[in-house]
Amino acid sequence: MQVTFQLTPDDYRDGLLAWRNLRSWRRWGFRVLAIWMGLIFLVSVLQLFVAPAHFVSALPGIVFSVVALVFIWYGPSLSGRRQFRNTPSAHDPMTIEASDSGLHIHSIHADSKVSWSAYMAWGECKSVFIILPQPRIYVPIPKRALTPEQLGEFRELLGRNIEPRSK
Repeated sequence: MQVTFQLTPDDYRDGLLAWRNLRSWRRWGFRVLAIWMGLIFLVSVLQLFVAPAHFVSALPGIVFSVVALVFIWYGPSLSGRRQFRNTPSAHDPMTIEASDSGLHIHSIHADSKVSWSAYMAWGECKSVFIILPQPRIYVPIPKRALTPEQLGEFRELLGRNIEPRSK
């Protein structure tokens, strides 16, 4: 199977969200953190209404929780844009040929063949597949480049060749 595509900042954002959801402890950690920060925000705002004179003591909780919630929700978008901007090879079209022996990645910047044994995990979300050569590094492959038949074939190829990690 061969596909050609050009990455976008949204592919990196969605890849980061897929990476974040790849492990259950990470997925639940962000959920618990968001709930915790929401509660801190609510308690701090309620403190302002109950005791307006204690504005100074409520302010750190409000600021800290707002910054944390912005990081949780908008961090992937900011990070995706930064990764796209700082990766020159992402700005040009690339072609990936997937077979049972591995991935052949071709662009104007590189031409490489990588066997499946070089990848430690894979994941997907609504719009991208990610394959991980290292725990914190992922390669996004946008689903928009694949036909519906190729989506199933690629998913099966990944599942067959990259050993699943426990979630």
